[in-house]
Amino acid sequence: MASTRRQFVGSLGALGAASAQPQDRAAPRRPNVLFIISDQWSPLASDLAGTNRMLHTPAGDSLAASGARFANAYCTFPLCSPSRVSLFSGRMPHETGVSNNVGGSVNLPPHSPALGELFAGAGYATGYFGKEHTGGVAYRGIQEFGNILFKGAGNIASGVALDTVFTRDAIEFIRKPRRNPFFAVVSLINPHDIGTQPTRALVPGKCIADICSAFDYQPGKYMHGYESPPLVPNFNAVSVSACPPSAEQKDWSEREWRRFLATYYLLMENTDWMIARLLATLREAGLEDSTLILFTADHGEQMGAHRRTGKMVFFQECTRVPFAISWKGVIRPGQVDDRSLISGIDVLPTLCDYAGIRIPEALPGRSIRPLLEKENTPWREFLVAEISENRMLRSSRHKYMLYGREQPLEFLFDLENDPGETRSLAKDAGARPALERSREMLASWMKATGDRRL
Repeated sequence: MASTRRQFVGSLGALGAASAQPQDRAAPRRPNVLFIISDQWSPLASDLAGTNRMLHTPAGDSLAASGARFANAYCTFPLCSPSRVSLFSGRMPHETGVSNNVGGSVNLPPHSPALGELFAGAGYATGYFGKEHTGGVAYRGIQEFGNILFKGAGNIASGVALDTVFTRDAIEFIRKPRRNPFFAVVSLINPHDIGTQPTRALVPGKCIADICSAFDYQPGKYMHGYESPPLVPNFNAVSVSACPPSAEQKDWSEREWRRFLATYYLLMENTDWMIARLLATLREAGLEDSTLILFTADHGEQMGAHRRTGKMVFFQECTRVPFAISWKGVIRPGQVDDRSLISGIDVLPTLCDYAGIRIPEALPGRSIRPLLEKENTPWREFLVAEISENRMLRSSRHKYMLYGREQPLEFLFDLENDPGETRSLAKDAGARPALERSREMLASWMKATGDRRL
């Protein structure tokens, strides 16, 4: 990687020094598993296909190209803790009872083992490095940790300070000679640092973009030979402002919005650099052929769409997440699936399936392995996401949102003709069949999964 690549942190040489030397190891009968999680990574910024010329994520792009990329992957809840608990339990937030960011412990439903417990029980060496924020669920079954246990959400520069440490510790774990395969979780904080600080923070209302004056919008070239990032196409789409707000920033100038985007892009590039170090370590240790890698995020980021930042809304920018999986020699490279609807609850059964671990019964998610190995595999017609009592249903063409109970608000978007979700069709007579069908599918799903929202 070019030595001119810009980093927030000064020297990251310690990571390079930690890279492994090749070792003589026989490939395990079951794969090693490297599960990489980013926080607040929106596919609108980087879809792992190099679409955005202003944002370079070569490691993530190469990971996706070496295996499969799913373009319609969604989180279960666009907020850290509820989504993460789903990743590690395979259950929806209404099943886990987690509907907000947690500070204490979380008790899963009976007979609901966590991901780490399943792998430890199958004889894997388990390690966790990075942000947890699941009330202990992600730590269950974990045998080794890094030098820093980070259970919180992250503050104005937590990722900048800590992601290098998490990556270094993970590299050391991967390098260790062992008889059994490993299961390693690397949970990176960034680009979460872009978040606006809560009122209780030391610098309330600020974000890391406020200290990045070097990225102010100015005439001329900015990043990779381009000017400052432009506003997203649906920046001014405020016609659906009746949707309950996240952290709205309607008073920002265009210059401030573009500085925000520039900083967000750079945080993502730094995260990609961490991923590059992990992938390089596998290559240098001779473990590429024996390691399954899955990369995703807990949720996205609004990026100024509908003049919003943050999360906690059902718009595409928030609910869609990156999803790439690779295992050299096993998963056919270059696969791109832009039809199948993938959910965060599919992670646990997928990893168990590839590792030969019995998938717990009665989970709502499914292993994506058949999609990668068999053409025309039957798949779900829709998926659901939650925000407390609110629900989102995503079908092949439409997105249905249901907010509130007493006086419910409904929204219906035709994502085929309106990908920016600028006009709700909920009151359009011509869209009535799609609205009724969405209502029916959601009601059926709620009944089947024990969702007592209504």
